[in-house]
Amino acid sequence: MASFASSILSSKDHPSLVIGALQLVDLLLGKVPSLYKPTFRREGVFHEIETVAERILTTTKTKEKEASETSEEGASSNPMPPVPGYKKLSSMSLDPEDAITLRARVIQFKYLMEKEDAGEDGAFERLRGVVERISAPHASDTEYCEALWELAELFASPHTSVSSFELLQSGVVDSLLQFATDENRASK
Repeated sequence: MASFASSILSSKDHPSLVIGALQLVDLLLGKVPSLYKPTFRREGVFHEIETVAERILTTTKTKEKEASETSEEGASSNPMPPVPGYKKLSSMSLDPEDAITLRARVIQFKYLMEKEDAGEDGAFERLRGVVERISAPHASDTEYCEALWELAELFASPHTSVSSFELLQSGVVDSLLQFATDENRASK
């Protein structure tokens, strides 16, 4: 469920799908937060929600643009007479992107305000530690070997798992590529 929601939120294909995914996340977190909170964090759902929540509302941009245009043109150059209730109706309609942003902000407020550990089994922290040790420029061969064994154990252990989000965000793939292709390291 978490990877499904994460893929919808990250693809941002259609606003109604994204709204549905946000509603699903809100519903699941409301019903069983102890089960879904760690899973959503590990699968990148919270990362996507935080990214969406940081967006600037398009209605804010539109109001700023209208205010600057009105001040430039002046009230006398408006060719249309004011329509009663038009301003109220236009302010009631909500852009789909704004609806997504606002729903993400609500979820962020309800479930992400308190900071907690990033993962139940610490796989992400262990991956980051391995990345730091592999990327160390002056480490010994023994230290590199220990880091690589720890990485292998993370993937081979039946008690730990690494999500695709954790794998991408930790930087382990890039550091392994750098480690394998570093000519200076091979000459030692």
